[in-house]
Amino acid sequence: MEVLNGVEVRAFPGTSDVLRAHAAALPQPDQLCGPFWAALVTGRPDLGRLACAAGTAVWEGEAAWSRPAGEPAHAVNWEGLPRAASPEAAGTSPDGVGRALRSGARDGLEAVPVTGEWTTGRLVALLRLLVDGAAPGVVIANPHTAPLVRHADEAGLRAYLDTGADPWPTEQEWRVGHFVGVWGAVFGRRGALVALADGYPSLGSDGLHLQPASRMARALARSAPGSGGLILRTPKARVPWLEDRLTEIGLEPRWWENP
Repeated sequence: MEVLNGVEVRAFPGTSDVLRAHAAALPQPDQLCGPFWAALVTGRPDLGRLACAAGTAVWEGEAAWSRPAGEPAHAVNWEGLPRAASPEAAGTSPDGVGRALRSGARDGLEAVPVTGEWTTGRLVALLRLLVDGAAPGVVIANPHTAPLVRHADEAGLRAYLDTGADPWPTEQEWRVGHFVGVWGAVFGRRGALVALADGYPSLGSDGLHLQPASRMARALARSAPGSGGLILRTPKARVPWLEDRLTEIGLEPRWWENP
């Protein structure tokens, strides 16, 4: 068990090495959240090469919108990357992160995408599979940040676990598509929490924070079903088994497109 915000988290098997690397790598380079996580989960130091493999494009204009309030600019590892024609065109596609994972993998693991019509129940069912070792290691998630809680206090988190009622009535002002790591979960009487690792140290405790599962499901649902998702990694021989479990939950093992 790991303790975060005073709450005991059930970490997914095989996450400790990636979390140590994450702590040492902060902050992420601007607009490179996808390759940042591809580098961490594959143990590759050459983030710039993974960004090229992913087809990442960067916007060179004013980009404070791309970071949480208070985070300074960190435009590194941009060498050789194409420049985006607009802020909306900057970043990395989900299947681009998949390409980076395939190019960077040295452990023989396959990237398995998960999308569909996200609900709290389906997300919690998937979290239970992951804490039981269905796809060991840190999972890469592609939510929209707006529904996520910027500052979740211990009392609010415990109340949510007990009642399932959301004590945070508003969405946050930082509103972008983003890639983060998912490394564990907390299951309460009525609610569940998702343990995230972010590329920005100002979020949570050095980038580690807890999110209500209902908020995370909304963040993954984005503006339409199948427009956000997760990337799991598993041995090739285990892929059919994992895809069957995802289908049983009501999710789809396919790549998604961001709106």
